[in-house]
Amino acid sequence: MESPASKPSSLDDNLTLPEYAQNLLPEAELPTLYLISFGHSPPLKPAPQLKFDVRSLPNPPKHIRDAHNGTSKRLQEWMQTDAKFLARRDAIKEEIEEAMTGITAAQEKRCILKLGLRNGGTTSEDVAGKHVEVEEEDAAPKGDEEGSSSESMNGDTVSSRDQITMLRVGVYCAMGKHRSVAMVEELARLPWPGWRVQVEHRDISKKRGAGKKSGNASRGSRGGTMPSQFGDDSG
Repeated sequence: MESPASKPSSLDDNLTLPEYAQNLLPEAELPTLYLISFGHSPPLKPAPQLKFDVRSLPNPPKHIRDAHNGTSKRLQEWMQTDAKFLARRDAIKEEIEEAMTGITAAQEKRCILKLGLRNGGTTSEDVAGKHVEVEEEDAAPKGDEEGSSSESMNGDTVSSRDQITMLRVGVYCAMGKHRSVAMVEELARLPWPGWRVQVEHRDISKKRGAGKKSGNASRGSRGGTMPSQFGDDSG
């Protein structure tokens, strides 16, 4: 039986700028989906627009955790056999898609208004015969309640421009080495049409009791096709 994530999404057509907007501003860059795994402490700074807690998911057996981190195929295969993991993945995917729709609408409005200024005050009604009603605030995603704010713990805020060109999604577990990493890897493999995908594992190399020190590992690509996975080194 196919999981919802394996089926073509009904939102796929809404996640990219419409053709007329792409033709009007061909130089516009793709927005970025930035997927970050981390341990629950310290908090991620700046705070992501969406944040998901996966600590309720079953942990792999100790012998797997000791030998592999979440980038390991062996550990990922174990997680993929768990129905709760797959259900959580699908729920996160739906929330990301909803946030993408809002961001895309805000980006579309920004592109059209920018073009209007270049043309000496052309209004959005004059461009492709459409009027865009979406306000930029509508692009602000919700996510888990404690991760919905665009304000970081130290008071820094994500700029309005960043909010319509980048969607930062944080996924965290206890240590940031196994469940959250596996979830981010799983999400990164899904199709995200019209979006560039970047991945970061903030705490994948962090040792227990290492305080705020962490070993970041990140990578990125355009159009959602991810390069090969990390090796199976323990973290």
